[in-house]
Amino acid sequence: NFQRAPKGMPVMELNYRKRRLRGACGRCCILLLFSATASSGWLLQPRLFPGFGPASVLPSDGGFMESLVGMSSLVANLATVGAMLYLVHKLSQMNSGSPAIRDAGEVHVSSSPILSPIKRASQFQRQITPLEDLGDGVLHVGMQQTIQTGSSVILKKEGKKDVTINDTPDALMAMKTVFKRLCTSSSETLSVADVRKVHLLLGEPVDDAESKEMLDFFGAKSDDEQVVHFDEFMRWWTSLHDGSADPDDYYSKERYRQRFKVLQCRLKEPNIARIASVAEGDMSSRRYRVYFEQDGQRLSPWHDVPLKNPDGSYNFVCEIPKWSRKKFEIATGEPMNPIKQDVKNGVLREYKWGDMCFNYGAFPQTWEDPKTVSEETGCPGDNDPVDVIEIGTRQRMTGSITRVKILGLIAMIDADETDWKILAIALDDDKAPNIADLNDIDAHMPGATSALTHWLRMYKTAEGKGENRFGCGEKPMGAAFATHIVEETHEAWRRLLASKQQSGSMKRTGSGTDLVLGAED
Repeated sequence: NFQRAPKGMPVMELNYRKRRLRGACGRCCILLLFSATASSGWLLQPRLFPGFGPASVLPSDGGFMESLVGMSSLVANLATVGAMLYLVHKLSQMNSGSPAIRDAGEVHVSSSPILSPIKRASQFQRQITPLEDLGDGVLHVGMQQTIQTGSSVILKKEGKKDVTINDTPDALMAMKTVFKRLCTSSSETLSVADVRKVHLLLGEPVDDAESKEMLDFFGAKSDDEQVVHFDEFMRWWTSLHDGSADPDDYYSKERYRQRFKVLQCRLKEPNIARIASVAEGDMSSRRYRVYFEQDGQRLSPWHDVPLKNPDGSYNFVCEIPKWSRKKFEIATGEPMNPIKQDVKNGVLREYKWGDMCFNYGAFPQTWEDPKTVSEETGCPGDNDPVDVIEIGTRQRMTGSITRVKILGLIAMIDADETDWKILAIALDDDKAPNIADLNDIDAHMPGATSALTHWLRMYKTAEGKGENRFGCGEKPMGAAFATHIVEETHEAWRRLLASKQQSGSMKRTGSGTDLVLGAED
């Protein structure tokens, strides 16, 4: 209510109900009202709070226009006060309206203050579904809740104890796909010897005692007897990976899931699934070699392993595992081109700059022609298969073959020779779906390309040599250019094979190609 005071000044009269201001909301109201009036140049009568009766707010000084301006400012400040009080009210409603209910260690958010047992039971339903694709007696048990969904698969067999595997049907189906690819008979069974190979491929070799235990477990009379069905294999695998020390079964389950993921990725492509690497000799000696075999026949990792797969991926042959420094390489000058450790002045070579932070190897069926000068580097090729840097998170073993996709390229110049370094990532790597080109590398692995370039530039300085140089303006190139270079070196390899075949210096050994490069190549 506005009225004129005796001295001609306007008066704003505030009428209050006699009610108590409670809690933080009341304190905020009083504090903000004081702030609003003080900032507007108005004065509060002392009668404002003692009786909560009518009170007057008077302008402190100034004329009528100044008073109107101050009054407008006061109204704006009071509007701000109202908005803040409304926000405090809504926040208090949010905090008090959705209580959390703790049940068996889990926190479920409820929309009502009290959740009845009947309603709680309806939010936790047990669904049992037969899984015919995984075999007879295989059931899927799904636990569906408001927030979290649990899943397990039960293997049932007459006369044997039920086995519960805390995983999804999709994960089990992926494992069965791997199992079927390893089967050599139409009965979809493995021998004990085959199961040992599976353990070896998954990085968990079994000893003699476990092999004998395996025979008893499967009821096999010999290592070659085909008696192991998928459900029996899963019973054996589950018994080995007891989760008693891992109550949530996370680490053991995730471990075998990741290993099966790697194995499945390799077995998905039949061109490389049957190729195995065989080591001969002491690893610390100059006689150590890693050969490649398929169905008992030796292969050349350079000439017989295909460069590409039908799905468009490329096959990466690992020579030097990441986090190691022994300089292994494909021996282009030896029969069947095994992998060996390089020797200089009679001493096995190692990188003195430090362990590699990437997997290093080559693409098969490629060749950097020493008679062809590159426009990008101004130097001829280095007479070797094109080098590959695999930037994934897993360490790849010497002699392993991994399906990868091309991401980019670093044009290194080593001793005035072009030495392309193709950047790639394994398809089974967790980051592979998000990385498809050079820009994606730095987006998901910040600093990776600069660190790789620095390593390649400096690693020879530890041996007293100068720094390496780079072509392409000393900048890494993208996937399109890198793919072009790989295809170009593949054509160079095809020309090499044609010339060697015409001269009679190339021969076939079983299913393998025996081609040796000499000093004249």
